[in-house]
Amino acid sequence: MPNKRRQHKRSIPKPASRSLRTRSHLPSQPSRPSGAHSVKDLLGRAVPFLSQAADQTARQAFWRPWLEAHLPPELPPRITGITERDGNLVVFADSPAWSARLRYALQELTVQIRESQPDIKEVTVRVMPRPAK
Repeated sequence: MPNKRRQHKRSIPKPASRSLRTRSHLPSQPSRPSGAHSVKDLLGRAVPFLSQAADQTARQAFWRPWLEAHLPPELPPRITGITERDGNLVVFADSPAWSARLRYALQELTVQIRESQPDIKEVTVRVMPRPAK
């Protein structure tokens, strides 16, 4: 019987090794830590966040005067913040008592709010106390 070499099904071919001579002509690149980024990369990532912040500031600049014009005069000074996101207008009051009064007042203005901004689906009031001085 002739002697046949058996090949294993799981044999993995060896990768071709590169000699030092073939790498010597390549320019060396400084190694950067994996967490380091270029300024361009960092600014590119920051731009969407900055534009979202600018949009939010513009929405708040719209809503604060609008609410001051439509709410009873004792309520606007009690508003600590306003955000608009995904069709939800969130108005923050400085205490639970003022939050309840603001909730009832905004409930009466829901139709006018939707007329001024049709993309608003829901109006929510939450409590956010003012920071201590």
